[in-house]
Amino acid sequence: MKHLALIIFSLSCLFQTSLCGQILGEELLNGEPKIDIRFNYNQKFILVDIKFSILPLTFILDTGAEHLILFKKEYSDILGLKYDKRINLIGADLNQEVYALITRNIPFQVGKSKVINRDFIVLEEDFLHLDKLTGESIDGIIGGRLMRGIVLELDYKKRKLSLHDRDRFKTPGKGFTEVDIEIRNHKPYIKSNLTLDNGEKIEVDLLLDSGAALPFLLLLDTDSSLQLPEKVVKGHIGRGLGGNVIGFMSQTSKFELTPNFVFEQLLTSYQDVVDPQNLTISDKNGLLGNPLLERFHIFIDYVSNKLYLKPHKNYNKKFKFDMSGLVLYAFGQNLDNYYVKNVVEGSPAEEAGILPGDRIVRVGLVRSKMLSLPQIYNKLKKKEGKKVKLHIEREGKTLKKSIVLRDFFKKMN
Repeated sequence: MKHLALIIFSLSCLFQTSLCGQILGEELLNGEPKIDIRFNYNQKFILVDIKFSILPLTFILDTGAEHLILFKKEYSDILGLKYDKRINLIGADLNQEVYALITRNIPFQVGKSKVINRDFIVLEEDFLHLDKLTGESIDGIIGGRLMRGIVLELDYKKRKLSLHDRDRFKTPGKGFTEVDIEIRNHKPYIKSNLTLDNGEKIEVDLLLDSGAALPFLLLLDTDSSLQLPEKVVKGHIGRGLGGNVIGFMSQTSKFELTPNFVFEQLLTSYQDVVDPQNLTISDKNGLLGNPLLERFHIFIDYVSNKLYLKPHKNYNKKFKFDMSGLVLYAFGQNLDNYYVKNVVEGSPAEEAGILPGDRIVRVGLVRSKMLSLPQIYNKLKKKEGKKVKLHIEREGKTLKKSIVLRDFFKKMN
């Protein structure tokens, strides 16, 4: 359940705008056949070091988004950048008006690539607060428009992404499966097969989204056959510009990424696209995120509309999530203080009497300030039956709580 709160719904789905005149991504290569870029993998987000003008920042690599987006306007203000226009964004609640600015021709470098000039969308206010979700500073997004004209390689095991010159790219050899995909608005889509609980088999159009920290999301009502299962867990499945996005968790009977790569009882998130509290442009039936994609070595050919997949050992093993039902946020100057943002209904955390707003003081024998947010979550996905002792602070009082970890999705089988 750890990643219920860690989905980043691609910002291209949250605003409507167009930035034109961008040069193909191969300019980044500066004549080299490829460049390698190391990344940090935090809470299932691919975090890349970039330079925004002269500032070193950290951006998410998001194949499910289109543009370059800066979350924190204070950085562009410090640099004295000029803004070309102000645009209205659509909040997740369809009512709150939020805005962004466009700044042009900003020097940009990813890893050790060539410095190029690009246009950026700058949020007037950071509504996503991904720092709180990860415990690490996150300053923006690298969208798919930057990949035009190149091949993107993702090697999750080595924590490395590579940008390949398409003209000198050699098709991956032994162990790789070639799959046809479609590139729409600089984003990759794949058609896969899904078997429903009633045995019906349907084709679904899915976004390959490296900006999503959940395995599999289905958008209800994008197909008449896609209905909410009878047994679900309700919870917060993401963050939008208007706040938390509510959805459901369950398991799918059978999912065939390709005929060769099959997942049984795949943990699945569901979002109701007609719910006014959510906003999703339904040009797809759902998406595949990093927890599933990381089980493969991947090449995305943005020119030839091809995907190359090489599975890791036991690629279709059961997905591990914490068994507590806690959704935690980091806060403070160093993001080393933690509080409970949400508690999943019917979860061990709720049964233990933990409430939203409780501050985590100690996990076991260790003070929480000595732990990172990923380290705390790791303690919450131990073996079933494991007791995790917490000290929490509530209304000025310190309380002791014990969570007995449990896979509460077993009830659905």
